[in-house]
Amino acid sequence: MVTLLQKNVRSWGYTKAIALFIGCLIFSLSGRVSSTISYEQHLLSAVSDHYYLTYFLLPVVLLSCFSFLEDDEQTVILRFQSYHTYFWKKWVGVGLIAFLMASIQAAAIFLSGIGLPLSDDWSLAASATEAGLFSILQQLFHTPLQAFAAFLLHQLVGIWLMFGICMWIGHFAGRRWSAGIITALYLISAVWIKIPALQNLPLTGFNHLLILHHNISMPSRPMITGITLLTLAGIIVLSVRFAWRGSFSHICPQRCGISAYYFHALITKRNLLILCTIVSGITLYKGLGNGFLESSTEWIYTLFSGHGTGYFQIFPFLELLITNGAPLYLLAAFVERTVNGQSIFISVRAKSRRHLTLGILSVSIIFLAVYALLWLTGGFLGTVVFGGGLGLSGCKMLLYAILIKFLDILLQYLIMFCVYMLTKQVMVGFLILLAGNLLCVLPTMWVSYLPFGLSSLNRIGLLDVDVTVGISAVAAVGVEAVLAVLLLAGLFMFGYKKILD
Repeated sequence: MVTLLQKNVRSWGYTKAIALFIGCLIFSLSGRVSSTISYEQHLLSAVSDHYYLTYFLLPVVLLSCFSFLEDDEQTVILRFQSYHTYFWKKWVGVGLIAFLMASIQAAAIFLSGIGLPLSDDWSLAASATEAGLFSILQQLFHTPLQAFAAFLLHQLVGIWLMFGICMWIGHFAGRRWSAGIITALYLISAVWIKIPALQNLPLTGFNHLLILHHNISMPSRPMITGITLLTLAGIIVLSVRFAWRGSFSHICPQRCGISAYYFHALITKRNLLILCTIVSGITLYKGLGNGFLESSTEWIYTLFSGHGTGYFQIFPFLELLITNGAPLYLLAAFVERTVNGQSIFISVRAKSRRHLTLGILSVSIIFLAVYALLWLTGGFLGTVVFGGGLGLSGCKMLLYAILIKFLDILLQYLIMFCVYMLTKQVMVGFLILLAGNLLCVLPTMWVSYLPFGLSSLNRIGLLDVDVTVGISAVAAVGVEAVLAVLLLAGLFMFGYKKILD
């Protein structure tokens, strides 16, 4: 690892270090012109200068990434036993470069402030250019020197994170495509403060990793940045560990047996793209079509409203069929392809019929869990954009809506799977599900307890929303969960015998 670290530092070069020092010194000295601030205030002003950070430091950081963007030779990677071990050690190692950049910047800023009076307080003339930013920062930090240390630490971590993100992009996209992707990400960061519409979107750019006060521009911004980084970290961990060759061919090892085969047959790029398109399309449709929303609970209720009972409205019913029917259609095609088209080789490799059934159902449940996570992401991002931020009541309501939707689609899938096992006709199962969803139009009380489409919040009485019709939230979960457990038990006790008939 020491050899790899030395190589990356040499590749980064002393030229960039000298350029960073001179550039930072020039920007910092320019901030002293006709200024009456103290030494500590100058340090904070220089380290938080938006123009310096956006149009000088950020390009230097991104340019530095190209010094070690590409992977080393195979002979070097082989010394680390696995690619993910090599990647993590390389990422940890480039933290030294991030530390050097932060230290060089701090040295230039310290030098530029020599001669100014010492006064570590927030007293500042109202006409000073720093007055607006300082008035916000003094609510978070006791002294300018504390704020300066926080900015410097944030930039150190941000530079290190950007190095890792760019290395990840470089591995999967190659040097040529990486240049375009990184340039596009920089342009978004550069114009972020100039375009209010971008500031309202739940997006995290390089500027948020480097500029601390861009994360306190609105109450929900720290949460957005945190969730984005956690999501991105998860993607990097999984892709570097399981898909470092460009595909998820190793995500399910050989010991997973039949489940690995079914996993690759169901969870494909095409199917995931279909699910993402549905979630994003419905989210935008609901958000742009309901500009009157005032709270997160109203937004979540609108997003998962679905169709009620005792009446019929074409568009809400079609929306319910699309959101619930699309994953069911993909699962139906998967079941027909795996059960009806079961090869002799796969049948022989399986331990038993019950083992085959377990493999199909386990992968199907994973697929529905991925769909639920997509709705969780869409609901959260929509809350930030259209619902005014996610509060505690909105968070509880969102988690409930995701749970009941998962159970609703799971139960309908199990019903369709049972019908298919008995008839070997996937269309029969679909027609039964369609008929079950259509029963909601009947003006009778028992229809409220039908499990088909029970994820529609219009059918559930929720405390956080002014809805007086429908069954209770606990009863709805109970109906879906009990029926799903009974069907699963029936499949493993009796239904599995029909899988190879």
